[in-house]
Amino acid sequence: MDAIDSKIITLLQKNARLSIVDISKEVCLSRPSVKERINKLVEQKIIQEFTIMVDQEKMGKPISYFIEVSQLMIPTKKFETILTTFPDIIEIHTITGTANYIVKGASKSTNEMNVLLSELIKYAKVNTSLILNSTYSIA
Repeated sequence: MDAIDSKIITLLQKNARLSIVDISKEVCLSRPSVKERINKLVEQKIIQEFTIMVDQEKMGKPISYFIEVSQLMIPTKKFETILTTFPDIIEIHTITGTANYIVKGASKSTNEMNVLLSELIKYAKVNTSLILNSTYSIA
């Protein structure tokens, strides 16, 4: 991987729908060369997927939050399976430190969030923080 590959990755992180033509102009390479580089990055699993960011508020879920999960009372794999059954859970991160997970969620209301939390406290200690604002930085 070189500086051009890094630039291609940065461009795609900012906008995964950016065309090969636009990328080739930005990195001063031919379209076939850019396409070949992207294919190699995918083959090498450096680029793992092309995805989108969703505005949860516009999706009808204006309450976004992080849940810090610690002191699990069940095996981690079982807990992860349980987490994936909740449609309001967006991301699950296994972390180091005193907590086991940081989980991101989005709900229609605080009432709906509380229903989720009351389910999760059956399996672990949870600490919740509402997200007031998010800023995204792509290196």
